[in-house]
Amino acid sequence: MDPNDPMDRFVHDGVEVAYEERGAGAALLFLHNGGASSTIWRHQVEDLSAAYRTVAVDLPGFGSSPRPAAGIDLDGQVELLGALIDHLGLAPVLLVGNCMGSNIAAGIAARRPDDVVGMVLVNPLTAATFSAGWLGPLHTMARRLPGPTRAGRRLARRIVTPRLAARAAVRFQVGRKGRARGVHRDPALIAGNRRADQMPALIDVLDDMGSYGGLDAGRPSGGPPVCTVWGAGNRVLSPRAGRALDERLAPERAERLDGCGHFPMLEDPDAVTAIITDFAATHLAPPSPPPASAPAAAASTDEGGR
Repeated sequence: MDPNDPMDRFVHDGVEVAYEERGAGAALLFLHNGGASSTIWRHQVEDLSAAYRTVAVDLPGFGSSPRPAAGIDLDGQVELLGALIDHLGLAPVLLVGNCMGSNIAAGIAARRPDDVVGMVLVNPLTAATFSAGWLGPLHTMARRLPGPTRAGRRLARRIVTPRLAARAAVRFQVGRKGRARGVHRDPALIAGNRRADQMPALIDVLDDMGSYGGLDAGRPSGGPPVCTVWGAGNRVLSPRAGRALDERLAPERAERLDGCGHFPMLEDPDAVTAIITDFAATHLAPPSPPPASAPAAAASTDEGGR
């Protein structure tokens, strides 16, 4: 293992997933969007790991996690993350997801309601929110032109995104605040878009988009409480469709962040951290107290006795 790599590894049914664990206490599990990695949560992990146990995952095919040869669908993602929760003993856990990570979180909660105390769903990916976004034709054309769509996706799986295209893809996803903070030049986001596994893993999600439509029906009755967060300037997914989704999800709290796009956790990190902190304070066990330091008087006495 690379000594400079902070990620741990977990393997379930032959699928390897990388994750970084920090802190102690009640647990938060962070799940990223397709096309990124766990590094999108760097600000939230840095702040929250002082009081909670945080686990940030690189989903299969992204970041430091290899893509399985046969790919992985939504059901497989839910099973994999459920096994990770068991392996690390995270339950009861608060789930925090962005885009596809939000849908995976909802799937975990539906399958394991006793293990999940709440969910913060940032820009939730569903068939409806994707279809109404700027990239929606990538999904709708699969129904209208199935043959050409399959051929195009087979070709796309072989493409390694050039640097200029990767930078343009990241810029497309951020809003006004993100551009002001330079998020569109973020090295981790650009490097992620250039990984060989990246495009095949994204095509896996497109091929399985029908499964992501299950969340459009809303969450099961009696499920854990939900907080939704939308970047008001999101172009990948439709915030307008997100409002309709909120009506079906009936979140305990719903936030819209002006000037943010698909990466509000990087574009307005303080706002997103505050939302998660407030929601965690309501639904998780009290945060761990800071480590006790030696009294100053004792330290002086020790030094004086030398």
